[in-house]
Amino acid sequence: MSRTIIAAALVVATIACADRSAVTSPNARVSRAGSAAVATCTAEQGQQLIDAGQYKQAIREFTCVIGADPTAVAGYRGRIEAELMLGRFSDAVRDYVRVNAFVVPVHPDAQQVIVAGYDARLAVSPDAIPALTGKSFAYWWFFDYPAAIHVLDHLIDVRPNDVYGNLFRGSSRVLHGASRAAGAADLERAIALAPSSPDARYIVADAYTYGYIPDAQRAFDEATFALNGGLDTPRVHAILAGSYLAFGDMAAAALEIKRHLDLVTTELVVASPLAAGSSASFALVPGRTIEIPIAVAAGETISLQTSSKDFWDTILVLLAPNGTPVVGSDDFKGYMAGLDWVAPAGGTYRLRVTSFEAVDTGTLLVARK
Repeated sequence: MSRTIIAAALVVATIACADRSAVTSPNARVSRAGSAAVATCTAEQGQQLIDAGQYKQAIREFTCVIGADPTAVAGYRGRIEAELMLGRFSDAVRDYVRVNAFVVPVHPDAQQVIVAGYDARLAVSPDAIPALTGKSFAYWWFFDYPAAIHVLDHLIDVRPNDVYGNLFRGSSRVLHGASRAAGAADLERAIALAPSSPDARYIVADAYTYGYIPDAQRAFDEATFALNGGLDTPRVHAILAGSYLAFGDMAAAALEIKRHLDLVTTELVVASPLAAGSSASFALVPGRTIEIPIAVAAGETISLQTSSKDFWDTILVLLAPNGTPVVGSDDFKGYMAGLDWVAPAGGTYRLRVTSFEAVDTGTLLVARK
């Protein structure tokens, strides 16, 4: 699972929104008049709203803060916390994707800043639920599962029936692999506490996709529940694709990966054809997908491998000459996408490839054997 900056105008138009579907969805309603209003909002006011339990208002305040300073830490940190308190876990994940895409390249110490802020708050109020929630989620997002579990243990001690606490302790345990049985029990408890939440089911699906011992059928069932509940998001489709790949259904996996790419792509760059035995490099920024023509004969094996020195997670789909997705790849070698596939018919296929969720900036290398 993947967890660098596009042009400033695109950033401002993009990341002020909080939609579930894309990191780089343009927001046409941003205007000069709106920009004037942005200056009146502050992260301090947003935090006061969280402390007062006014989470929807806090989201609006922090969205305004993000619009005023699209690469700063504070707006995202606060909006994520408010989203978590509302049980909007998918939105919180998407906002941390935005942090990776737009904030970390400007502020490489973003993780340390976020955790230090929570440490300061918890030093004053050790049992504060929003701070325990936000700190544990930061650890979870940045793959520090033991630290996340430690904070979540405290959160659950304070509030045993907390849906978030049980859900993310279960996820952290399953992803870390140290206590999978206990993690599975936590996940089941979270579902029992919030049986109709598509966001909870999405986190369960994520755990059973990327955890220490994957369970493709369980991941598929939970991701389907999340999708049917309204989470038509890139990560849900990546989870479904992973399940289909585990089931051996290449065509269904390709459809899901194409949907993932459709949701994250704001710029499709058509490259020159890639011949057998050659490679090409491409500059990626958030939202950019590369389309590469691949000419093959019937029965020829298409062997492709992606790599990068700048990021570590790619995703691709191969489209038939008629545009039908025929094969896709997420984690072919490590987290890098690739494929070995025999073309049933000759013609010019089209490879679409980008970083996972199209959030990275750097150089992508695509090699064809």
